[in-house]
Amino acid sequence: MINFDFLQKIEELQIGIMHGGSKKFPFGEYFFGIEDKSSYWSHLLTNKVLLIHEVEESAKYAIEDGAKPAIYFENRGDLKELQNLLSNNNYKKTAEDSWMFYVKKEIGQKNFDLVKKVESVQDLEIFIDVFDRCYQKDDPQNVYGELGDYLKSAARAWSQLHESGKLEYFTVFDGDEPVAVTALTNYGGIGYISNVGSLRKVRGKGFGKTATLFAVFQSQKNGNKLHCLATEENTYPNGFYKRIGFETKFTALLLEKG
Repeated sequence: MINFDFLQKIEELQIGIMHGGSKKFPFGEYFFGIEDKSSYWSHLLTNKVLLIHEVEESAKYAIEDGAKPAIYFENRGDLKELQNLLSNNNYKKTAEDSWMFYVKKEIGQKNFDLVKKVESVQDLEIFIDVFDRCYQKDDPQNVYGELGDYLKSAARAWSQLHESGKLEYFTVFDGDEPVAVTALTNYGGIGYISNVGSLRKVRGKGFGKTATLFAVFQSQKNGNKLHCLATEENTYPNGFYKRIGFETKFTALLLEKG
């Protein structure tokens, strides 16, 4: 699978979770957010150097959708001209995703008995509460900040999609106390891991590692061929995932008009 085809599937995977749908153009596909209209969830995905009128057409659609114009594309040499074009038209880089893939052949199952799948509304409430407390201000290991309204999207998505098996949530327990979480989205042979977090008081005890590797194990069990996640290079999460068996294959850029 070439990198662009992978990105296309990742965007499609988010439909019903964070994307409400998409609109196809001859030069790319615009994916729009459901509750969240930020550029992370509302942007054009493209694989070509756009012409200025194509940039403007994409921007017009974004504004009509209630979002800022934004364009997402693989960070590779032949698209450098696109990056320059956008920069010259008041677009600025807001993110550089490091797409990481699990590369180890074997996966240990140590502490997997501590993991419980979210299967009820009560389980979901516990998951959301722990998820919220894993992402707090002034946390040197948290580069994302507080979750805010994302929590509502996470709860709504699980309620709509868990029965189909597309979206699975897991909580890790330390005895009777829930201390870490992770999510797995299954789509088109891809197991996308997200929402990984552990409470600050248990950091360094392996619960975040257990959450992540359990999601990989479940992805393998589900028959997915790729087990992946996204971070940003040179951040704590990026280094953490490298230590437990993930490697960065490529990066992708998100540029938003100021």
